[in-house]
Amino acid sequence: MLTVTTRRCEPDITVVQLSGRVTLGRESGQVEAVVIKAIESGARKLVIDLANVSYIDSTGIGIVAFCFGRISKAGGEARVAGAQGLVLDVFRITRLDSVIRFFP
Repeated sequence: MLTVTTRRCEPDITVVQLSGRVTLGRESGQVEAVVIKAIESGARKLVIDLANVSYIDSTGIGIVAFCFGRISKAGGEARVAGAQGLVLDVFRITRLDSVIRFFP
């Protein structure tokens, strides 16, 4: 099960916190919707918090890449925070960690 929550830290910074498993399925589509809504609401700095994600598959990797593309097109910046263990390993294997900035 995947849960997605958002919070604003400053007027233009939005943190999207994911918890659970980011896998193929209907639940994963809510991440894209939340990110698009944040961008439309004026967020130009986005942090995707993966600290509570226990598993991510290729669908999840695609969603994170999509989010980074959308915020970049809007003239903003995005970062990933809290990825650890197997979740971080997947980003390293796909080499997305060399394109997307990761922070502990």
